[in-house]
Amino acid sequence: MHTHAMTRRSFLKVGAALTGTLALGDWNLLARSSHRTERPTLVVWWLNGGPAGLFNSADAFFANGAFGVTRDNVRALGNGLYVDAGSLGTLPAVAVAHMASVHFRHGLYSHNDSRAAVLQSGPRSQLLRMAAAMPRSTVSCAIVNNLGLPVGVSANPPVEHDSGFEHIIKLDDARRALSVTQFNDIREAYGAFGTNPTIDSQRATFTAVEALVHEGANVIFAQPAYTGRQDRQFDTHLDDTGKVAREIMAPITPMLATFLSRVMTMPGRNVVTLLTGEFSRTLPGADHAKGGTATVIGKYVKTGAAARQQPDGSPPANAPPPEALWAFVASALRLGETAPFGINPHPGLLARNAAETTSVV
Repeated sequence: MHTHAMTRRSFLKVGAALTGTLALGDWNLLARSSHRTERPTLVVWWLNGGPAGLFNSADAFFANGAFGVTRDNVRALGNGLYVDAGSLGTLPAVAVAHMASVHFRHGLYSHNDSRAAVLQSGPRSQLLRMAAAMPRSTVSCAIVNNLGLPVGVSANPPVEHDSGFEHIIKLDDARRALSVTQFNDIREAYGAFGTNPTIDSQRATFTAVEALVHEGANVIFAQPAYTGRQDRQFDTHLDDTGKVAREIMAPITPMLATFLSRVMTMPGRNVVTLLTGEFSRTLPGADHAKGGTATVIGKYVKTGAAARQQPDGSPPANAPPPEALWAFVASALRLGETAPFGINPHPGLLARNAAETTSVV
């Protein structure tokens, strides 16, 4: 009788825990049981300088036509997500069916302070905190290409459970267990043959990042833009029509499409892609917003928008701090209770399984 009572009590506890978890939308227990064999990888594409919200919150500008937005150059993906048709709207079906825009507000103006607010928690690196919450890997947190980390972000933050930055600045440094044939296939996909050994171009950057995904890296950070100012490529002041911002994004989009089509279908992997900068742009003058809109793409992400930017380009007044963005990303990675960022504030934008998606128009 005693053994039976203990078994029933344990069963009830597990049932209650599962019910509570699902009610919060966190799906921790499901993640542990159904997806424990999947290796997670987070790829952060940093759009340095702060991209305008025309790319992933375009419907905010329908009424005033800000940043050159019209109903003819926007694609509606469903669940409140409207993207620039010429950039994010051209990404492969596997991406647009698993894409969400997530807003954040930090209340800061300067590039350096805003970058630190997004990529750090005090002196600690959000990248390293995320990497430390993942299974061990030979590459814990890679900083790819000669652009490195943006100015204002600590290059030597505290190590998190043996996770520290590894700077990958040469193509050969991105290849570990991959065969030469496998590596050459990746180089061919991005047209990176004949490039310099140093990762100092967009083609070499995407090649190295995909190679590191195959190597099982936990977190990969890279700046993909090699146009505009090297220290703030998307700092597009006075670009009220969005023309300059679109020109900077134009060469990135085709390679991003290739990258997503290749890594999102890898068996046994859960690759989450985060595109963000330190803030968005406000009008007039395409100035610095005190927060921004990130794009998150992953197999467990449901297409939709957490909220809409305001018509002047600033984030919603009730947008959460950047820490909440990392909490959402951690949930998309299925890290469960090991993630250090708190409860995901947008459970409705995550699916129970990879097949649960929002229909895309």
